[in-house]
Amino acid sequence: MTVSQRMWKREQERRRRERIRRARRRRNCAIAVLLLAIVTVIVIVTAGKDNDSPKNEEPTAQPVNVVSDTKAVTDPYTTTRDAEDIKASFFKESAFAGNALAQTVGMYGILPETDFYAGVNVNLENVYTITTSGSTTSVSEQFKSRRFSKVFLSFGENELRTMTSSEFKTKYKELIDKIVDYQPKARIYLIGIPPVTAEVSSEDDKLTAKRINEFNKRIMSLAVDEELYYVDSVDALGDNKGFLPKGVSGDGINLNKAAAIDLLYYISKEAYIPDAQDVAELGADEDDEDDEDDEDEAETAEPQKASTPTPAPTVNVLKDSAINKKREE
Repeated sequence: MTVSQRMWKREQERRRRERIRRARRRRNCAIAVLLLAIVTVIVIVTAGKDNDSPKNEEPTAQPVNVVSDTKAVTDPYTTTRDAEDIKASFFKESAFAGNALAQTVGMYGILPETDFYAGVNVNLENVYTITTSGSTTSVSEQFKSRRFSKVFLSFGENELRTMTSSEFKTKYKELIDKIVDYQPKARIYLIGIPPVTAEVSSEDDKLTAKRINEFNKRIMSLAVDEELYYVDSVDALGDNKGFLPKGVSGDGINLNKAAAIDLLYYISKEAYIPDAQDVAELGADEDDEDDEDDEDEAETAEPQKASTPTPAPTVNVLKDSAINKKREE
């Protein structure tokens, strides 16, 4: 459906104001935590001096202002939400599939009535054959057995290290086409790759904010091409430099429960079907360095005979009596 220019501009302005609001909130939280740390130090120093001279009065316990039960008080990341803030009906009859991000969300039990077909090692190469959670059916084939109202796909973290961004987009589209074929009436959401902390960001591991942005641009482009919903995980969780704040993750990559709640809340409120302008805002339309290296090699290499096409990955066919006909539009 074509959206009028006025409505499009209004939506862009709303998103701009929302980004400004989040940046202001993060800044205020950082200032508040810094002031809290200063006050804490002053209280400790004062208490130490008072202990040097004997007093007849019993010492009074000082209240502790706990920012979060999962983070130290010096952690700039805070959340005011809990699991009850997430509208359960939004995720009703839904399923998550993909890598460690989807597995982590399922592990916390925030959405007990939602299905999760995910694992740390799940990627776009083995999604057609790998099984999870004791199932004998591959991740992709799980979507043949029943109908879902929404499907949330999370891929890219593993592919950052093994694929170029163009290869990633090609293989992701193949999976999306299969899911659409199995779930013609479901709303499909593509979850962008979340940021990592500055401490674990590494060029050697191909784990940088720049590379994550390159892959997320491909994911958003797929959402534009296929008219699917996109979840901007960097906008939801990242700081103003595109990194994951301290305290959100024990290893700098995987999210703690508070961050998972924030991401789910963001999905239910902020996910949208992007357009070409949204893709352009992520940066210049250029291939990543790996893609450019592939092109250079192709120009200098000697011509070769056409090779036999690579066979499609083996699929574990779900043996059941489910009817898998496409519903009429």
